[in-house]
Amino acid sequence: MRCNSSRVHGDGNHVTDTRCWRWAGFAVALIAMIPMPGRKSAWWFGCIFVLGHIGCVTTPYQFGRFHPGEPEGAALQPIVVESGDYHPTLDKIGRIVGMPARIMTLNKKVNNHEISPETLEKLQEYMKSNDITDVYVAVNMYDPKGQWKRLKENDRIDPLWRYSLGTMSWLGYTIFPNRVFGGDRYNAFTNSLNLSSDVPAMVLSEAAYAKDIHSQRHPGAYAAIVNDLPVLSVWRQSKAASDVLGYARAQNDWPVEKQAYHVLYPHMGSAIFGMGAPFAGTYAPYIGIGGAVVGHTAGRTVAKLREPKLPESSADEPLPLEPSGDGDSQKPSAEEPLRSTTGVIMHASYEESQADDSD
Repeated sequence: MRCNSSRVHGDGNHVTDTRCWRWAGFAVALIAMIPMPGRKSAWWFGCIFVLGHIGCVTTPYQFGRFHPGEPEGAALQPIVVESGDYHPTLDKIGRIVGMPARIMTLNKKVNNHEISPETLEKLQEYMKSNDITDVYVAVNMYDPKGQWKRLKENDRIDPLWRYSLGTMSWLGYTIFPNRVFGGDRYNAFTNSLNLSSDVPAMVLSEAAYAKDIHSQRHPGAYAAIVNDLPVLSVWRQSKAASDVLGYARAQNDWPVEKQAYHVLYPHMGSAIFGMGAPFAGTYAPYIGIGGAVVGHTAGRTVAKLREPKLPESSADEPLPLEPSGDGDSQKPSAEEPLRSTTGVIMHASYEESQADDSD
């Protein structure tokens, strides 16, 4: 993939900005100040090099099309979204457990267990545009029985992977519930997107992983390899971050793009530098924090370089998405329940949870 920082104007023209690499040199200078044995310097330079590829975008943005036999290559269906009931005590515990992630990203909405309609709307737009409306979305949910059912019914994944690593992932979900421990994760074995953060960039990053899985000829093997192996899992996250940036630029959605720089960069920085903990000796406990600091520096530098050159329209609000299918793909209202062929799916509204919390 060729790295560039090209802008996508509303008229579809692409303008390349090679200054996207400036921040990398600055980050290298920061790490150079940390005293470390000379033979380990190659590792740190490698970490910086990988971090420098975050946000490198290939234009024009490639929308997902996974049904070549359908009109426009997409087969849209109603998006199934389920939201867990509000539980004051459980959600407060979850917010306490999620505090380190909020500190690491400097974003109070990470792992806050309250997803706003606006964030869900952006997610639905992304899913429709990229032909992944078959993904089940669980908002602040704990449903082991339902997840096991989806695991068995997901014929996209070979049974060998579903009942081996898929079962292990289900056990992890059951023992360490997302409802308490937080995190935004796409599970390829159950084709489910579990959310607990009201941060569109993070939510879209996991949806981008779902898009990546859908594009694979052998999704089970791909998920097993890139989701668990240390280096490849970081590459997968970097690929998803680049997809989010490309999508945001294609839609002239500067708020989401800026948020990606501010949140995904430190998250990736922490993950990349964390791989070096075994080689860092006494510095190991501080490696993840140092990576997040470098990610924050890099992300905010890129955002500052990008902002002055943006079209005026993207500085105010994103352009509306064009329908990616027939008339049935019209964007649903944030206040209207989502429906499947079997009935109402969405419940436990964000506004109700906010009102209960204030009491």
